[in-house]
Amino acid sequence: MSPVDYRAVTDVDFRAFTAAFNLAYSDYFTPISMTVSSFRSLIERDDLSLQDSVAAVEDKRIVGTGLLGIRDNHGWIGGMGVVPDHRRRGIGRHMMLFLIERARQHGLSHIDLEVIDQNYGAHALYLSLGFIETRSLVSVEREPGIPANLEAIGDYNVQEQAVTTLLPHYNDFHTVENCWQRSLRSLELLVPHIEGWSVTLGDCLAGYGLGWAGRHGVRLIDFAMNPNGDPQAAGTAMLTALHSRYPDAPGSTYNTPADDPVLQAYWHLDYQTSLKQIEMRLPLA
Repeated sequence: MSPVDYRAVTDVDFRAFTAAFNLAYSDYFTPISMTVSSFRSLIERDDLSLQDSVAAVEDKRIVGTGLLGIRDNHGWIGGMGVVPDHRRRGIGRHMMLFLIERARQHGLSHIDLEVIDQNYGAHALYLSLGFIETRSLVSVEREPGIPANLEAIGDYNVQEQAVTTLLPHYNDFHTVENCWQRSLRSLELLVPHIEGWSVTLGDCLAGYGLGWAGRHGVRLIDFAMNPNGDPQAAGTAMLTALHSRYPDAPGSTYNTPADDPVLQAYWHLDYQTSLKQIEMRLPLA
């Protein structure tokens, strides 16, 4: 068994790193497959620092990948994986220690991450390193079909709206903080690639949704309602309108905080939980 070397991602071939990342996630709860181009786009959007991220290398082969995102004084683990034939050898722990040390060198106050609730091994590892559970995140899905109660739209008006006119309401409309991938910073970098919809009641903006909608799917990556109105009614009206326009499209969203009031709108449209994650934090100060 050859020794494993832990290097910054900038010190290895990025194409090989991408291949190792895909292999590490090939049998995951939700398999992930990235191209070099899509991976670089993800790195930019989530502020992943390649010089502070890690590649585990054995005999010139990358056998583990770990990503560290940095924003201000906050850190985020954007993906930890070991290729199947090298698991249970402590590689994941060593990669985490590498990332934690890099975070300390940057003077970060804490590191966040998400772990699927059924990934007991990873969860135990993070606990042993000092991470504490902070909250639950849920991903939900909906089967295609016309909404059962079209009257839920009521007096609300749902229409397409420029994303740039909706994002200024992000902070006021989010009473529960979004996860890293759905933060304002990430969304701003996605502006050229996503659509927006507003839901209004009279002259009042009752909420908005950002993402994609078409016959292949309705996928929201940000969904926020005006807390001064009726978030459940406004959210239900928007989802009802979108799914009535695209009745053959499935619906989905990911990593919504379990205490976010917009979840009630999803439940009203018969969305079902597809995945649960535990958000965890390691204080570094």
